[in-house]
Amino acid sequence: MKDPKLPFQEGDPVIFLDRKQRVYYRVLQAGKKTDIRGDMLPHDAVIGHTEGFLLRSQRDISFWVFRPTINEHIVNMPRGATVIYPKDLGVILQYADIYPGAKVVEAGHGSGALATALLRAVGPTGQVISYDIRQDFINNARKNLKNFLGEIPNHLVREVNIYEQFEDDAVDRLILDLPEPWCVVPLAAPHLRPGAIICSYSPTVLQVKSFCEALHQARCFVDVLSLETLLRRWNVESMSVRPELRMIGHTGFLTFARKVEQPAEAPIATEPAENNLDEISELDESAES
Repeated sequence: MKDPKLPFQEGDPVIFLDRKQRVYYRVLQAGKKTDIRGDMLPHDAVIGHTEGFLLRSQRDISFWVFRPTINEHIVNMPRGATVIYPKDLGVILQYADIYPGAKVVEAGHGSGALATALLRAVGPTGQVISYDIRQDFINNARKNLKNFLGEIPNHLVREVNIYEQFEDDAVDRLILDLPEPWCVVPLAAPHLRPGAIICSYSPTVLQVKSFCEALHQARCFVDVLSLETLLRRWNVESMSVRPELRMIGHTGFLTFARKVEQPAEAPIATEPAENNLDEISELDESAES
């Protein structure tokens, strides 16, 4: 893992921040210049410095220079597949309880956004195993991971169709970003340790429904939870305090469940709302009295 306190080197990603708080993401190359609306920022003036310094452009305009945060790297890195956005990655790390030393399997690998977050969370003592069937996605993700994290010996990529083959045992966490995650459940369940957590990211609620049904049919998963995360930023400037006009709304649904050793009981069906009208009416009457 790269130490952000070290000086910039060639091949490192960098953020140029202008006076209007606009972010420009680049990967440093010796002898290269970044063109920002006709103004030039020489990469050689960045290499060898530590982050947080002020760089003057060719036109003597100020730019702050930083290492990208993981959020900035993920939303700006070159991509072949749509990435899981930071607001969902943060929830995955917390609700799936990704911890240092964990053995985590993810599928599919995509552009490497999820793998980047997982590798940071498991640390050097953990392991992340990524499944994907597209070599072009794997190659692009490998470049993105190396740019941000450096050498990562604890990352293994399997060019395997996880719908057909699951090659790992004693898995602590399984994270799925696939069109049909329910197809993985019966194959993967025997390879998850008791207490393991499975998580699925899906754009549509119909996918969530099919995944939850597969979890219940496997009879070894409990504590099934589905949610979505909405994010709204606020502008706080002088006397103007208001929410931003645009917000990051729905990106996808997240479903979590825990593996148990013994067969789990079938979930108790919720009674239809109309069956509870008499009970609600009685509660209202008692409250008024």
